[in-house]
Amino acid sequence: MDDVERIHAQTINVRPDSGVYATYQRLSYRPWYAIAEFVDNSTQNYYENRENLKKAYETEGTGRKLKIEINYDAIKNILKIHDNANGMEIEELRRAVTLNRPPPNTSGRCEFGMGLKTAACWFGRKWSINTTKLGSGRKLQVTVHVPDLAINKTEEIEVFERRVDEAAHFTEINIEQLYRPLKGRTLGRIKDQLGSLYRVDLRSKEIEILWDGEPVIFQDPKFLRESHGNGQETVWKREISFSVPNSILGSTLSAGGWVGIMIPGSQRDAGFALLRRGRVILGGPGEGYKPVEVFGQGNTFRSQRLVGELNLDEWPVTQAKDAFDWSGDLEEAFINELKKVCQDYMDKAEGHRERTKPVSRGEMEHSSEPIKEIFSEKKFEEAIKEEIEIPTPQKTPDQIEMDAKMLGESSEGPIVFTLNFGKTSWIFRLHWQNLISDAPWMTVDYPQDNEVNIYLNMTNSFLSEFHENGASLQVLQKFVIAFALAEKLAWSVAPDGLVSPGEVRTKMNSVLRKASELVRNDES
Repeated sequence: MDDVERIHAQTINVRPDSGVYATYQRLSYRPWYAIAEFVDNSTQNYYENRENLKKAYETEGTGRKLKIEINYDAIKNILKIHDNANGMEIEELRRAVTLNRPPPNTSGRCEFGMGLKTAACWFGRKWSINTTKLGSGRKLQVTVHVPDLAINKTEEIEVFERRVDEAAHFTEINIEQLYRPLKGRTLGRIKDQLGSLYRVDLRSKEIEILWDGEPVIFQDPKFLRESHGNGQETVWKREISFSVPNSILGSTLSAGGWVGIMIPGSQRDAGFALLRRGRVILGGPGEGYKPVEVFGQGNTFRSQRLVGELNLDEWPVTQAKDAFDWSGDLEEAFINELKKVCQDYMDKAEGHRERTKPVSRGEMEHSSEPIKEIFSEKKFEEAIKEEIEIPTPQKTPDQIEMDAKMLGESSEGPIVFTLNFGKTSWIFRLHWQNLISDAPWMTVDYPQDNEVNIYLNMTNSFLSEFHENGASLQVLQKFVIAFALAEKLAWSVAPDGLVSPGEVRTKMNSVLRKASELVRNDES
């Protein structure tokens, strides 16, 4: 085999049951967490040999650093991971291939002795390792064919050697015949998630990760800054720390990091990242750790703005290192302590308004004029008269009490719309309020037979998008008036109080169509 020499004395024994390797394809990995197993090995190998490697990089020149290159060939269906870390000798290679062989140092990112082989077997049917340890002068190669191990019960895997320069140092893993070819949006997600998982390494500038030739990056958030008018400024980011008793181990676990308020808000990027030994375990784009006790239900401002990182270096994790082991009510205790140290940031994230001032009565009144003209037109009354014969919906005492608790009064009074139908003059009063952001966006109340109160929670994340211009406010007011009117119309065909699911939508379509026809007629 040219300059390749088989080392008969150096084989790797994979007993007791080599068929176990084939079962790893059924693990519940996601692609970026599986790739992270290889990156963990590369970075841990670097950190354990940092001083020697820095000297080697200086000798090699051109600003060398640890570089981890991950490439996927979609045509050949091959995934390749290459690093220029310290490499492996035979004993380290044996641990990398053999089941249940933890490394001597379990305080780093590689502690279970399972990650490389489980991830490689999860990805593909065949995988190989080529590696050269700095100063060894030889490259070692081993290949694992997973179906062969399962079918033929192979117990010994052969190692091959090639002589190389003693200054060489690298490890390359090639995985072929992937069970799950990488394609579409998954490729972009892998790059984004790797940037998040290894944010600490990337910030250090000591480590570079490339995905299909492009640098993997992580963009830190921008934080809310408040000026106090005297040259002083508050940046809403601070260090936090707390500890939680672990009833199972009879010890105390510590957590420390920071919490901040991100501006602008983003559901995708908000939330906590929970790290362990410099690598994210939970968190990332679209996957931020957001316990409801801290972030609230639904699309709250907290869930868009609150952000942070917490180091949980000694907390137990699952074997796949994609979750923490919260056994023994550990997560509940963790969330309780997290809420205590973040309460003021939770309140600030919920209460802060990026708009410099709330919608004023003048703005609401001005934007309501065209809507009043539409709904008070005689032509509108005639156009929709055939739809209307409206009894008043009756609410139960419990509903009335609940509405009273939720609604309150608008600070500047309502905008009043008058709709004339036959001999009856209907009064629609539009109130706008600033409740908590996850309170209902719209509530309707019927104080009299011919009166309708509409309450808009302008703090709700949906309605807050309409603040910025009068045209948007006009659309909003037309919509909610039509919505309230459609509910009244729906009651007209349901005297028993049972409105069919599509009836409000049908009536609303009729109201909006008639109103739009009037606008077009007036413009023509």
